Amino acid sequence: MDYGASMERRTAFCDQRRLGVSALTSKVHARGFTLLEALVAAALAALLIGFAIPSFIELNKNQRLVTAANELLVSLSLARSVSLTTRAPTVVCRSSNATQPNPVCGAGSSWHEGWIVFSDNNANGIYEAATEQLWEQHSPLIGKLTINSGGNADPFVRFSALGTVPGFNSTFQICDDRKSDGKYADRMRQVVLAFSGRAQVRHGIGGTACK
Repeated sequence: MDYGASMERRTAFCDQRRLGVSALTSKVHARGFTLLEALVAAALAALLIGFAIPSFIELNKNQRLVTAANELLVSLSLARSVSLTTRAPTVVCRSSNATQPNPVCGAGSSWHEGWIVFSDNNANGIYEAATEQLWEQHSPLIGKLTINSGGNADPFVRFSALGTVPGFNSTFQICDDRKSDGKYADRMRQVVLAFSGRAQVRHGIGGTACK
């Protein structure tokens, strides 16, 4: 038996198989995407982005509403805590220069421009730096947000030494630039402050629509 010839035939056969696999692989790699496939992929990507972007914007705006409502809630809770601790009237008031060294309470401002929390020792609703403690200076809200208060919460809310808010009859409504489409319950937050001084955040339920 000619083992040399047999080995040569086997080697030649293996070489042919390797060449065939290599050629097939080259064809697969060389094929790539056709123009039609590329257009379909681009159309699907554009469709997905078209659905994703509005949802992301909606989610971002809702999150800003929630954040603003919670920040106001924290400030009201702080004022109540201070009034109970110090046994002195404490005020939360809107201020257009809330972050300045000597902020002015309520003068020509809106709640979304910022607010301050201070001990109102003489119960006049005016922050007097020389004699009164300033507890918080809240900067303006981010985004196209507004806070409507109305009632006697404009321009300030005063907590008594007992932590209550005597005579208070207002609810804070936090709105954004989606206020004209009628979906007020989902696109508005309310900070409800009870006579006891306790506050809570809720969706816009049964309140005046954002203006």
